[in-house]
Amino acid sequence: MDNLNQYKLHEIIDAHSLQHIQDRFSKMTNLSTVTVDKLGNPVTAPSNFSKFCTLIRSSKVGYERCTNCDAEGGLKSMLLKKPIIYTCHAGLTDLCAPIVVNDIYLGCMLCGQVLLKENKDKSTVDLKKLSMELDLPIKELEYALNHIKTSKYNKLIDAADFLSLFSNLIAKMGIANISHAELLKETKEKMKFQQLAKDAQIKSIQSQINPHFLFNTLNTISGMALMENCDITADLIYALSDILRYSIKNSEDMVKISTEIDSIEKYLFIQSVRYSDKFSYDLKISEEVLNYKIPAMTLQPLIENAIIHGLEPKNGPGKITIHGNIASDKLAIIKIEDNGVGMTSDKLNMIINNINSSNKLESIGIKLVQDRLLYYFGSEFSIKINSIPYVGTTVYIKIPLTY
Repeated sequence: MDNLNQYKLHEIIDAHSLQHIQDRFSKMTNLSTVTVDKLGNPVTAPSNFSKFCTLIRSSKVGYERCTNCDAEGGLKSMLLKKPIIYTCHAGLTDLCAPIVVNDIYLGCMLCGQVLLKENKDKSTVDLKKLSMELDLPIKELEYALNHIKTSKYNKLIDAADFLSLFSNLIAKMGIANISHAELLKETKEKMKFQQLAKDAQIKSIQSQINPHFLFNTLNTISGMALMENCDITADLIYALSDILRYSIKNSEDMVKISTEIDSIEKYLFIQSVRYSDKFSYDLKISEEVLNYKIPAMTLQPLIENAIIHGLEPKNGPGKITIHGNIASDKLAIIKIEDNGVGMTSDKLNMIINNINSSNKLESIGIKLVQDRLLYYFGSEFSIKINSIPYVGTTVYIKIPLTY
């Protein structure tokens, strides 16, 4: 974590768990224990505190001295990067284990409040001076001092080593929890951003559908209103109205393939009237495919491409074949085939890879379909294009069977 400095010790550790373990440690070693931050402020309640130290801390001056002493002990152990044993301001022996993660000092664990058995005469403690400076009754100090535990120096060394391992393990667990939480938050934010990007992308995709179909159709309707009977004109208007209603109503939805095919039939009807005898179509979708779902308006851009770039430049009439079948127990396949002018392999590769901006208009149908299928199906779909010059083009779409 690069931003570890911004955290305080109480924000990193689980104080409840630390308190429980600290209490057990104190009971096991018979040593008073407390965990403090880098300023000497306790982040846990004292465990097994001595009467003497409790009395000292009952004085305002005594509490400040204890806090400062704890901070100084932690600072010294941090600078030495190891546990230390020292004499506190009141004359008792304490030990301090620094909590250091990634070379950043966060606080320390303190324990002790003992007299060394090597100093049997208690000469390190000046009760008279403490009584005067802290305004505490000397008899109470004497009574409390008589209850202070004694410990061998070697035992404190062992306790210090154990405390050091223990305190840093807890800190590293806390850091790991924070890192996990930050990663989870980052991941959620990233996913949220990706979803917003996808939403924006799909709306952008929907807005890119080539408008020339709509304008040309309206022109066809206008011309036929003058030249043909009103029945055909009405049929064209109804078909166009249904297509527009379908695209607006279902623009962000998955629909049954049968619903998509109904719209495609209306689209093909309009185009067949527009181009008169220029092309015909064969639409055969297996009954077992019709109840599965597909993103709305997926097939129209491909059929439009077949008409505009395959059949329109062709000399003489052409044909579009649209077939759909179950490919396996997990996939359906829809084939859109035209016998138009086709394209060379170089041109096909440029369209597939979308690397030639001059061909962007020619490849937009494939790109729209690919983007829509990727949005809804992820990597569970595939698009394959075969094309032979002067023979025609075939597009295969495989999609997962989705209800």
